[in-house]
Amino acid sequence: MAEAAPRSVTIVTGSSRGIGRAIAHALAAAGHRLVLTARDGAALLDVAGELEARGAEVATAPVDLRLPGAVEHVLATAEQHFGSPDVIVSNAGTAPADKIENTTPETLRETFDLHVGVPFAFARAAAPQMKKRARGCLVHLASTAGLRGYPFTSAYTAAKHGMVGLARALHAELAPKNVQVYAVCPGFVDTAITRRAAEAVAAMGRSTAEEAFQRMAAQNRIGRMHDPHEVAAAVATLLRDRPSGCVYDLDRDPPAFVD
Repeated sequence: MAEAAPRSVTIVTGSSRGIGRAIAHALAAAGHRLVLTARDGAALLDVAGELEARGAEVATAPVDLRLPGAVEHVLATAEQHFGSPDVIVSNAGTAPADKIENTTPETLRETFDLHVGVPFAFARAAAPQMKKRARGCLVHLASTAGLRGYPFTSAYTAAKHGMVGLARALHAELAPKNVQVYAVCPGFVDTAITRRAAEAVAAMGRSTAEEAFQRMAAQNRIGRMHDPHEVAAAVATLLRDRPSGCVYDLDRDPPAFVD
């Protein structure tokens, strides 16, 4: 009898809630061995417990990924429990919302660190082994804010453009080595981060939080908020099928790769 192929070792960042939690559940159902990381250790253990109750193999690495040595710690956790990662899903993020005159250089730097610096660090560390094995995948949870602009999101939109650009550059470099890179771009997703952004817009005195939330939903081309589980399903499908292409726009019906 042929030996069963090993299941993918997959790191999911920002996996304690929202889109990351949904991705963790979708990939556990698909048989991935998971390394979950987020700043909230207690919430991370809750997610790990949910997945282990369903028979998944899970390790956790609670850490702020912007800190020196954090990415190396997560990779070491993967090695210790399962081996070198086959897949890294860079989902951790923040969504500051404010007028440009109120957006500080510190906010811009922190947003770039998380959305661009962290995926860059993971790619830099993991690419040599992935190229050597001629397999692997890097998934960047980006946004349509990386494809076009939205008001009151200068730091976030700039960072997401950087994240998409990084994915495109990595795809051009690594795809010939059989290492696929995807930037998955939903529009506004109904998560706690989006709700907080709506509250921040409301605090400017322009509307209520619910009105701001509904305006965000209306800006999606599909005419509604995305659900975290549909984003997670798209990630799971990409990792299963490994289609050619890089930037995957979910705010279309049907979703499609774009140039």
